[in-house]
Amino acid sequence: MKIVFSIALLVLVLLSSCEEKKTAEVISSFPSDTIVIGNDYPDINSELVLKVMEELRFCTSNDTIVSLPPCTNEYFRIFNVGPNVNWKDGFLLEMRAGLFNTPVKQLIVVQKGFNTYKIINQYFGFLIEQRTTKSGYNDLLMGYQDEEIGIVAIKHTWDGKRYSPIDVEEINGYYVKKELKDSINHLFIDNFYAGH
Repeated sequence: MKIVFSIALLVLVLLSSCEEKKTAEVISSFPSDTIVIGNDYPDINSELVLKVMEELRFCTSNDTIVSLPPCTNEYFRIFNVGPNVNWKDGFLLEMRAGLFNTPVKQLIVVQKGFNTYKIINQYFGFLIEQRTTKSGYNDLLMGYQDEEIGIVAIKHTWDGKRYSPIDVEEINGYYVKKELKDSINHLFIDNFYAGH
């Protein structure tokens, strides 16, 4: 009887181990990467993106137009929307603070549709991280300056048409505790005011 019990216990442990392994394989079948955004402003090497930036009147390559800033990395930087999204289909454009009478950085999501480029989102914040997702569009962790609290880091996800703020993850570099999530999200997500 002891031997039968031991064998049954061993079989249960092995089956349980196999089931945990399968669950872990399903969970880890998409390895998400986190890309931390630095403070560098590399050269903008895409002629297509520069052309779109000019068409949307964010900047100019013409020295005689003084109402727009030059299309250089002095004022702008660009990011992929996701690892599988080509530049020709869309991109993220971050603008330095001070452009267009805005005292904070802005992040613009540009997407191509029906052979024209349009602004999908415009947020008055800055990019902190990008996280790859199965959808092909990265999740964005963006920082927003709140006058009373400091920097609020909010996660934005792609819903198929645009990015939407969904969760406050950090305040001034500290993770928001689970027990405070509902009230913090209610304060910042339900009453989101830093763009659309």
